[in-house]
Amino acid sequence: MNTRPVVRLTGVSKSFSMPGAPPIAVLNGVDFTLQPGEKASLTGPSGSGKSTLLALIAGLLEPDSGTVEVGGESLASRSEYQRAEVRARTTGIALQSDNLIPFLSARENVELALGFGSDVTRRRAPTVARELLERFGVGHRADHVPRHLSGGEAQRVALAVAIANRPAVLLADEVVAQLDAETAARVIDEVLTVDIAVLYITHDVALADRVTTRYELVDHRVRPR
Repeated sequence: MNTRPVVRLTGVSKSFSMPGAPPIAVLNGVDFTLQPGEKASLTGPSGSGKSTLLALIAGLLEPDSGTVEVGGESLASRSEYQRAEVRARTTGIALQSDNLIPFLSARENVELALGFGSDVTRRRAPTVARELLERFGVGHRADHVPRHLSGGEAQRVALAVAIANRPAVLLADEVVAQLDAETAARVIDEVLTVDIAVLYITHDVALADRVTTRYELVDHRVRPR
């Protein structure tokens, strides 16, 4: 059995600064692990650094100190391009802001993601893409471009895109924030059926409690909740 964490942060710190102002610490000495297939939620006050934490795991940001490993690969001393390669192999990301390609339909966005590391043939890609969209209740919007989708629909398409190539871990940042409570719960339940590790940010305590592994980011550190 593979017991190596799919995500491991060791002593990770990150701060941001504005010209003429002292640095503002966001994360300080964070230690965090996520096991293969583990489902976990992350809560915390606005501005506490939750999105920063996901961006560090995804390799979109570099820590000031400490190490980040994803899928057994260290992101340290890697170029932006090399981190993007690791991300394409290991990590699915669904953000609260729109991260879909605007000139592609919902189906085409998912098909493009299927081309990165999945074993789905080009012939089957349209069918698989529609099936993924159906899972999140947006199959009927498959042929619509992002600007014709509601915010909640775009978020659900983003989830389908994020899991298309079966990454080792899904990072989801408030991706059901624009949905009503009942729909949000159904979408989270669908996410939790995927056979990969999941870490999702939410401000909704009820949604956070849908998993047994719950974390809170307070005082610049991640703590069990």
